Amino acid sequence: MKIVIAIIVIAVLIVVATLFKNHAPLFDPPGLKQRLAVYLTTNTAKTSDDHPFPELRTPIFNVGPDELYIAVKDAATDLGWSIMDSDDVEWRLDLAAKSHFLLFVDDVKVEIEPQVCKEGETKTALHIHSHSRIGNADFAANADHVQQLVRAVNKRLELGFLH
Repeated sequence: MKIVIAIIVIAVLIVVATLFKNHAPLFDPPGLKQRLAVYLTTNTAKTSDDHPFPELRTPIFNVGPDELYIAVKDAATDLGWSIMDSDDVEWRLDLAAKSHFLLFVDDVKVEIEPQVCKEGETKTALHIHSHSRIGNADFAANADHVQQLVRAVNKRLELGFLH
């Protein structure tokens, strides 16, 4: 019986450590229960306009699509991700990112979409879909990939890095 309890404790500690390493915002809205249900049962994260997790809502940038595309490509390189395929005309990228824990490779697809703008404003949406190649649960790794990419793009744009 002690061995079973020890195994359970070790498993729980590994899950908690992985969630921590993946920067899972467990206590942010919509709350711990819903977040754990997602992190422990799905292996994908995708931005959307109405996502229940605020950090996975589609980011909109005040730059044109070409500038955002370059920033995304460079940000992915900064993160150490591999560019598997790219389409400079349609502003699409297929990336490979390694997870923090066990170094699993996850696929990250990026699409850049110009928005309808008024009065000369330029806005562009960044759609990101990260999916694990292995397993049924990602322990927030894919959500972390999305957040890492958005932060890296923001940093590049704020600092004025343009290739």
